[in-house]
Amino acid sequence: MPILKSSSEAFPASRKVMSDIPYVLRVEFRDLARETHKIVGKPIACHKCNGFLMSADQIQHDPKVGKHFVCPFCGTLNVIEGEIVIAGNETEFVVQPPPEKTTSRGQVAPAGGSFLAVIDVSGSMAGANLAAVKRSLTTSIESLAANSPETLFGLVEFESSVAVRNLETGERVEVPCETFANLDQIMEATKRLLDRVRLIKVGPNLSGLKRHVSSLREMGGTALGPAVAVAYVIAKHRNIARVVLLTDGLANEGIGALEGYQVTPAGSYYATLGTMFRELGTAFDVVGIASGAGMELKTLGLLPEATGGQMYYVTPNELDRSLSELAGASLLGRDVEIRLLTPKGVRVKDASGVSRAAIEEITKTGSGRIGAVGEDHELYVEVEPESEIRSAQVPVQVQVTYTDEEGARRVRAVSTNLRVTSDERDLVATLDPTMSATFVTQKAGEDAFGGKRAAGADRIAGFRAALAKKTKAAPKAVQARMKRADDALASEEANLQEMESKMAAAPAQGGAPCAAADEAFTRGFKQMKRSSKELFDEKEDE
Repeated sequence: MPILKSSSEAFPASRKVMSDIPYVLRVEFRDLARETHKIVGKPIACHKCNGFLMSADQIQHDPKVGKHFVCPFCGTLNVIEGEIVIAGNETEFVVQPPPEKTTSRGQVAPAGGSFLAVIDVSGSMAGANLAAVKRSLTTSIESLAANSPETLFGLVEFESSVAVRNLETGERVEVPCETFANLDQIMEATKRLLDRVRLIKVGPNLSGLKRHVSSLREMGGTALGPAVAVAYVIAKHRNIARVVLLTDGLANEGIGALEGYQVTPAGSYYATLGTMFRELGTAFDVVGIASGAGMELKTLGLLPEATGGQMYYVTPNELDRSLSELAGASLLGRDVEIRLLTPKGVRVKDASGVSRAAIEEITKTGSGRIGAVGEDHELYVEVEPESEIRSAQVPVQVQVTYTDEEGARRVRAVSTNLRVTSDERDLVATLDPTMSATFVTQKAGEDAFGGKRAAGADRIAGFRAALAKKTKAAPKAVQARMKRADDALASEEANLQEMESKMAAAPAQGGAPCAAADEAFTRGFKQMKRSSKELFDEKEDE
């Protein structure tokens, strides 16, 4: 599938044309794995909006100005000097080569091949939960050793203390507890310990890694907030691609504690760290192990929400599958930035499938920083005409800038022209309602993750009603896709209604975290990131 697709081959000439069905553009990041035309070097770009030169037909010659092109997106005249590099409809630019490989004793990870486990070993983990963590983590390490032996692995363990395991010697390198009340102090203390922190390759060190995991023992409280700060420092200085937090309890010691009065509110603390991880291009995953008590996953979920990570709420018996999915999921790009270019008169109305911070950036400026992306990540951007469009076509260009698994900086640029129409029948004739349905599902997930499950259900119901009005006039092939979209949406709407009922039936706990809330927010999170592939059970070859 192409990385860029529109919900119809035509584009509405004004807001009056099919305004009740969102017109969306989809950026499907799994397409980054597909080889395409590649150019080593930088494209010719508009100096005002950064739109790339797409075609030789755009180049004009003037005796006074010289070779130049007028940007189709912002109208700026750009003088062309030097070699002419044309982006075309789809091109991959390698704008920065990968760093030279060095022999650093496994200290700094390659861009994609690194995995840092942050393990809760507090007293609440005693018994079945810690046993399940050790079993699942061992299985994941074995899988990495077999399928990705060069992956570097690191281990942070926390209870009342936080320790980084030196995996060459087995030494527990403890971060001073007296720093735990302040983020800056935790980070400075961790930096001073970095020389004693060792990550090692999974393949050649499998037996030693399994021995270290087996030696994990439960101890005191839950200094989860300080542990996340320690993980950030390691991720930054060791180029970690993926951090996975496994916990079953409520953070209750140090900054980021989720109970009692805190000088720095927990929500603000984890949101700040989420932004910091996003700027690194590191995916942060949270695996909550159900134990009957609440973990406030609504707040911890700010970390994966910001970074393109995943969140799970599982029983000890379900842990194997979750960790296996994370260990086997490759990141196609890190430190991903998206830029969408459209001409004047076409505006970005909304977006979905990425963090709320990125959505705000994209809707305001047309560009945003996403974090990390994998095979199932999809971004949807809703666009609409600001006023009546009189041109026959609307040019659209998307630029995806990312760091690949070798550490090279790349830009995938895709351009297309959408035919403008004032006839709704033209839009419906090539309509793919599954795209708008996925967008609406993701927006409903945003509602649910924000605690507004009823609003999410209403959003889906409203879209289903609007879609039903179009069915009769649609071609048979489009009608079939509409039926498919409605069936999927009915299931998503029922999911939200079910969780709303569960929350209403949950025992009142005076605002304290509860298991029902953890499940509800995790399901909302997953809905917020739902891909069309998952929603419609698409096969790889479709």
